[in-house]
Amino acid sequence: MVAIDGIDGSGKSILADRLAKVFAADGLGTVLFHVDDFRRPVDWARTDRAEVDLYYDEYYDLDALDRCLCAFQNGDGTTQAALFDQPSGRVGPLREIDLTGAAVAIVEGIFVRRLPAVLNSAVVMVIETSASEARRRLLVRDSAKGRSQAEIAHRIAARYVPAQDRYRASLDPHRSPAVVIDNERPTAARLLSLDSARVPPVVERAVRRLLGWQGNR
Repeated sequence: MVAIDGIDGSGKSILADRLAKVFAADGLGTVLFHVDDFRRPVDWARTDRAEVDLYYDEYYDLDALDRCLCAFQNGDGTTQAALFDQPSGRVGPLREIDLTGAAVAIVEGIFVRRLPAVLNSAVVMVIETSASEARRRLLVRDSAKGRSQAEIAHRIAARYVPAQDRYRASLDPHRSPAVVIDNERPTAARLLSLDSARVPPVVERAVRRLLGWQGNR
């Protein structure tokens, strides 16, 4: 299991997709899970809780995602989940996720290290991007979804940044990631560190191929 962590806008989804293709090219069956698929509808107009708390505690169904990861770990052929449908803003019906032949599971998204399955057994990769570059990407990404610049700026200030601050404060400082990637320039992502003692050879080969990094650790 490989978990890809990073702040909003750091480029986790793109790198996860590319890594899955590298594994596939090596003949390894791969299942890819996105934290964003495990969302719940939230009433942001509620006044009983701060917006950041709604985002951190209620917006993501991490329990459902963890059950899927446990199914992979257990060698189950299938698992089930009700995934979020972005166009409608609703959770869809329960559907089957095929795990047959999956040798690798990749899970990407914010807060992935809150998942017990990740803490127990995943190779954790952290994608590093400056706050200013991540903000620029978020403005471009969310503008394409029809959101105004003011709305995007509000989300960044009221949800994304304070939630990440809370998340980082909750992490065990003794559990450093096994892989750290600098993704300030997506066309030239760089491997900053890789702990071979904690990264299986098949994952290390895939990461090196993904980034074309052949330097010293």
